[in-house]
Amino acid sequence: MTLRELLLDRYAPLHMLSDRTVALYRYTLDRFREYLATTGREDPEPTLDDLDDIVVSRFLRWREITPHKGKICARNSVLKDRTQLVAMWTYASKKKLCGSRGPVEWPALPPYRGIERIPRAYTCDDVAKLIRTAKLRHDKCFKGAIDGLPNAWWWSTRIYVSWLTAERLGAMSALRWGQVDLDRCEILFLGATRKGKTRDIVRGINRQCADMLAQHRRRPEDLVWPWDRLPTSIWTSLRQLCQRAGVTYRGFHGFRKASISYYHAAGGDGTRLADHDRQSTTRKSYFDPNIVQDGPRAPDLLPPLDLGDEEPPERPAA
Repeated sequence: MTLRELLLDRYAPLHMLSDRTVALYRYTLDRFREYLATTGREDPEPTLDDLDDIVVSRFLRWREITPHKGKICARNSVLKDRTQLVAMWTYASKKKLCGSRGPVEWPALPPYRGIERIPRAYTCDDVAKLIRTAKLRHDKCFKGAIDGLPNAWWWSTRIYVSWLTAERLGAMSALRWGQVDLDRCEILFLGATRKGKTRDIVRGINRQCADMLAQHRRRPEDLVWPWDRLPTSIWTSLRQLCQRAGVTYRGFHGFRKASISYYHAAGGDGTRLADHDRQSTTRKSYFDPNIVQDGPRAPDLLPPLDLGDEEPPERPAA
């Protein structure tokens, strides 16, 4: 059995993986196949026999040092590949699946840690610039329509709601007009469309945003922000908007980090707004230290050093 067959026929359906998650697993298998091709195998498609400590360890090392599309893979991306392979590997071992050499053994890879990056969010000025730039439509990339909706309205409202609700890209993309109450200035994000698929949440918006949304309201079953272009081009379009506005591109998650950071810095509970179970997750991955201050800096509390007031002696002439 190939790992691709294991993924699509068994692992993905049983674990109810989303299309996006399946695509990430397939990307890992594509890279695994590329590595196996370098070993001289006639058919490099990964199989159950390749779930081997030495084979996978060598693949991960290859991923660390081999450029893909001209770039060296980030350590956290290698960790993602490792995590996904180990997940399928563990499943195959528990189910006692067999390759040509017998049952799949339990994974025993050496430890591998990712790098914790400092969260970086858009500033409130960045968000305002992006909304203003989208509304002005000076750049040709943002004229026209998206599925019949004015491009300027699509981007300005999308960014505004992201800022006010701190919701993720997936739930925003799946939002339908039946979940939007413009009179009460509330939006219902269904648990079925949110990460983890655990619970519904209601988030408020302000009257200004509600009035902007009302300009192009559609039927209750229609998506608020349909996307009729290549799925990946939405990130390209946002990057172009950031360039036009003179804002550092931080992806769609940058709006979520910004909202959570500013909310917490103003005295709110950032973990509640993020809908996280643990505050450590919010603090580690969402609080931008430029916005949320953990406390006084060391230079503000350490005693000053007496470095003397005398001028340094002149150096003798050579």
